[in-house]
Amino acid sequence: MEANGLGVGFLVVGAGFLGAQRAAAIMAARGCRLVAVHDANAEVAKVVGRQHGVRVVADYASALSWDEVDAVVIATPHADHFEQARMALEAGKWVLCEKPLTVRPEDALQLALHADELQLRLATGLNHRFYPPIRDALTLVGDWAIGRVESVTAEIGHMASADFLRSWHTDVSRSGGGTLMDNGPHACDLIRRFLGEVVAARGSTGNPLGLPEGCESEATASFRGHDRGTAEVRSSWALPKGYLTIDIRGTEGRLHVETAPWKLTGVLETGRRITKRYLAERVSERRFRGLFGCERSLVREMEAFVTEPAGAQPRLEATGWDGCRVTEMIDAVYRSSALGHEIPLEERLVPIPADERVGVSQERWG
Repeated sequence: MEANGLGVGFLVVGAGFLGAQRAAAIMAARGCRLVAVHDANAEVAKVVGRQHGVRVVADYASALSWDEVDAVVIATPHADHFEQARMALEAGKWVLCEKPLTVRPEDALQLALHADELQLRLATGLNHRFYPPIRDALTLVGDWAIGRVESVTAEIGHMASADFLRSWHTDVSRSGGGTLMDNGPHACDLIRRFLGEVVAARGSTGNPLGLPEGCESEATASFRGHDRGTAEVRSSWALPKGYLTIDIRGTEGRLHVETAPWKLTGVLETGRRITKRYLAERVSERRFRGLFGCERSLVREMEAFVTEPAGAQPRLEATGWDGCRVTEMIDAVYRSSALGHEIPLEERLVPIPADERVGVSQERWG
């Protein structure tokens, strides 16, 4: 999709902190152009609109009828995602929706199926896939540099500020949950990338910060992979330092990933030890953020979203089906915490479009 050779035209819905970064990323990304911005708070939208010299839209539904809008980026509170994404798909637009895709698994499934039926691109905003140490770790795992992955342990979160805890994030009617719903999608997505598909979940949630009922400030989860592997996740709004760390253990080696700051260490199957601190990349990232007002990972995600992968390569960005599975994983952890036992995750078979079929295979994992 490319509008008049000028790039894919985007409407950004939600102009808060992340929506403003998404708008900046569209301005910086190749093959993308920012058409307009919408927010329930018109003054917030005006700030972003003025910054980039684009229109501010008061009515979301009417903007979906514009020919110059080819795609929609949704960066609103979690509970709004389903209806806004559904409307955009019904209007024939591509959609990149911030994580979580939805707060209810049945809604996520509906969106993924509907996008396939309409032959429209639906992606989930999981930009951590594009962090340099995670990208490199995924390459090493894909090359079997540590053998078969047997376990993954991830910790994600931050020390929540007073302002954050007073925001919509702790209003369950808008957020759909706490730290697991907010930070957990990134960890769940990366578990599937490193370990493979997961088939069951067990977990517990806690609230040491005394937040409203249903809004956990701590969560732990364990997942069983389809190939005997296991994964552990801790998500927290009370982490003293760091943001996301991942340990990957294979039959022939191990990797350790840090994202604050970027770092990758490990031992490969050859016995070679690796340590990469990304010093040049970190300097370049600071300059990039100062120049463009957003993380480079968001730009890379936008460019992947609008680009057709070469040959038989999979899409680099998280699809709607990826977002659907992540929502199912989080829901299973919540149910496990309430019921006290492991929750199986249903096998999800996704129809492959006719032009993508190879041989007699008709289905693939979602």
